[in-house]
Amino acid sequence: MMRKSLFTLFLAATVLLTGCSGLSKMKSNSKKIRYQATPDPVEVRDDKVAVKFVGSIPPKYFDKGVALFIQPVFSWEGGETALDPITVKGENVGGPGTTINYTTGGRFVYEDYLDYRPGMEAGKVTLAPVGYKASTVDDEALFADQIVDQHRGVVFPTVLISDGVNITSEWIDIRGNYSIAPLNYNKKQGVVETADIYFPNGTSALDWNCEMNIKFDARNTVEDLKRVMLENGLPKQITITGWASPEGEESGNTGVSKNRADVATGELRRVLDDVLVVMAKRAKVKPQDLEYYKHNQLKKMIITTRAAGEDWVHFVVMVEESTIQDKHAIVNVVETQQNLVKREQMIKNYTETYPQLERDIFPSLRRAQIALYYSEARKTDEELSKQATLNPAKLSFDELMYTAYINYNYETKMKYYKWATENHSAEWAAWNNAGAIAFYLGDYPEAERYLKVARDLNPHNPDVLNNTGLLCLAQKDYTLAKYYFEEAKRQGSSDADPNMIILNLKRGNYEEAQKMQKDANCNYNKAYTQLMNDETDNCIRTLNCCLDQNADVNYLRAVAYARLGDRENCLKNLQASVDQEYEYKRKAAIDVEFRAYWNDPDFKLVIKLY
Repeated sequence: MMRKSLFTLFLAATVLLTGCSGLSKMKSNSKKIRYQATPDPVEVRDDKVAVKFVGSIPPKYFDKGVALFIQPVFSWEGGETALDPITVKGENVGGPGTTINYTTGGRFVYEDYLDYRPGMEAGKVTLAPVGYKASTVDDEALFADQIVDQHRGVVFPTVLISDGVNITSEWIDIRGNYSIAPLNYNKKQGVVETADIYFPNGTSALDWNCEMNIKFDARNTVEDLKRVMLENGLPKQITITGWASPEGEESGNTGVSKNRADVATGELRRVLDDVLVVMAKRAKVKPQDLEYYKHNQLKKMIITTRAAGEDWVHFVVMVEESTIQDKHAIVNVVETQQNLVKREQMIKNYTETYPQLERDIFPSLRRAQIALYYSEARKTDEELSKQATLNPAKLSFDELMYTAYINYNYETKMKYYKWATENHSAEWAAWNNAGAIAFYLGDYPEAERYLKVARDLNPHNPDVLNNTGLLCLAQKDYTLAKYYFEEAKRQGSSDADPNMIILNLKRGNYEEAQKMQKDANCNYNKAYTQLMNDETDNCIRTLNCCLDQNADVNYLRAVAYARLGDRENCLKNLQASVDQEYEYKRKAAIDVEFRAYWNDPDFKLVIKLY
């Protein structure tokens, strides 16, 4: 019996040592296992860090009786989290897991996700496999220390899977196309008739055969003023206003608008003279008293002439009402660019990208208007803005909404819309517009509050539904965003389709987004889509023609050049970006898109903090 016991112990020890030697050999040769992150480094998709990698195991490495417990760990400055484990096992080990043939070797694929939070961009993915001898996999173990404690597991050296996280997918411009309620303000109330005279670009020469005059039958419209005055008598007030389109130089446009107003005034004088001659005959005025009669009649009217210069107000209104995909970006230029010379140049650049500006909008702004008032004339835009600032209670709801609409400054718009909600609480349009502007300004809690009331007041309104979809998109509730965009489109929204593009981008559906962007031209999100679809050269071309060459555009272009390995252009654009937005220095310092340059002295100089 004693001899048998000794033999049994010897046999057990031999098996144990053999098992240990198999594990020890695997551990000492663990560097033969090749791990490859796909992509490398790991990246954020759909607001989650997607940890994906492939493990390649060489022939005659994996012991037939060994299981390998593999649990990646994601660590960053804010903490660490263990991801879901997987098991890779030898041929003689039963249970779940990927089996590796001893003779031929093999490969395994790992994939897991965790919610992305700001700060994770400098995170690392590591793993320390734990091997153990087993006849069957322990599929109940959740953590590596359980394997070590319960199965005498052997911890392999730590492996770095990914150093850093690519967060390029977070750079989408999510502002989208918000929807403003239609205006009910009739700016021409009190006006019986208006007549517009149009002019070729840059001139004030009267040409009845120019395209716009023919299109709108301008000559007959001016002549029709005679009929209006002969039927209704002379108006109390006549205003003549000259405008210019805003793509030219301001100094020249001011003079052009004045000259156009003067031309229209000349036409009005001619029309008035014909009218007064007919009126004098009706009144049986003697020929010798005709001039005196005309003089007295003209004294009864107020005739004002104004050179309005560049018509930025109506330009913004027409762009907002257009189908141009980047209309809010164009309007944003008007709001944010205080330097008129630069603003004009940027609008010129957009004209090359969007022919619709030159075809449909600018020609309508190159005009002079004659307006006949038979009752008190409406307040001018300047008077409305002044009154809204001093005492908005003196404006009607429609006047206030119009004043907010034509104001370039979004903080001022918000102030007017907020006042409207507080004093006209039953009007859904006020709540909708306040929610839209709050969203644009990035105040999502306020946007949610305003839009909830708007939905309660008008639950099927396409503008309210579209704006709610944008808010859900910003709050990363993509399922609900899709629902609201689709509902908005069913109810007739023209803004929902462009917003669906952004939704597809956020969800990583880059090919679908690009199909929907076929009509977009110099658009930041289009360039971003091209980058994510590996069309790097096209991305750069799109960015080059963007009107607003802001920090985001320059930064994305730097990334594109970094991907192409073009160091000079990468650093040049990165320098332009950080010059515009100082905080982008910190962003670039940990951005894995630039890791090829992290040790470059010139790169370090660009991101140096002062």
